[in-house]
Amino acid sequence: MERRLLYLNHLELEQIIPHRIATVVVPVGTVEAHGITPLGTDVIIPEAMALMVAERIDALVAPTVAYGITRGLLGHPGTLHIRPETFKAYMRDVLESLVRIGFKYIVVINGHGGQTDELKAVLFETSRNTGGRTMLIDWWYDTDEIRKRTLARESGHAGADETAAVMAINPDLIKRDLYREGMAMKYTKQFAAYPFPATIITYAEGDTSLNLDEDACKAYFEGVVDQVTTLITQTLTRWRTLSGSEPKMCTEA
Repeated sequence: MERRLLYLNHLELEQIIPHRIATVVVPVGTVEAHGITPLGTDVIIPEAMALMVAERIDALVAPTVAYGITRGLLGHPGTLHIRPETFKAYMRDVLESLVRIGFKYIVVINGHGGQTDELKAVLFETSRNTGGRTMLIDWWYDTDEIRKRTLARESGHAGADETAAVMAINPDLIKRDLYREGMAMKYTKQFAAYPFPATIITYAEGDTSLNLDEDACKAYFEGVVDQVTTLITQTLTRWRTLSGSEPKMCTEA
């Protein structure tokens, strides 16, 4: 069936939510420089992941929120930034609207760590204000075992993990010919620089090179999607089995 909200007719949707499907997945990202992957890397990954997850948990996928909060890489070509207060207000309206049209459970899959705190605040406010149940997934966290097993590399912004995810989604998006020595730089808490003087940012010691083996990249991404799906499924199950499990929905404008 069609999972994308944008491609459903309003009368079709009326027959689906909340009686047939009560969960919506919302991909959220930003537009910023990413080494040898596209400016939309933080959008491409959660969007692809959302469609895969939705098939597995029987959910619909809301239109992607592509513009986000970019700080350290603002100044590199193509990087865009939304003010935190604007981003939070917009996200709050989007999520509350999804509750009002009948979704009981909202899962946000975030592709950009620079807006995690703002998203957590908005998800809490949405749950408090509407009675809907909300969940945030920062897809790259707690994936060390999967990354080391499949890629044998350390993580980073535009590093082996993000690059592998894009490779798994569409290998043609990887600009191998643009890779140059010196594109990567390690971030430490000792300094801050605006813009950060590299578009591949590493966070740990060890092998931080890119693994561009397509099979390894697919294995990594599939492993992450499996892990994320399990976490979401466990949360939905626990929500539904809680005492008074059906949330009281807000229907007023």
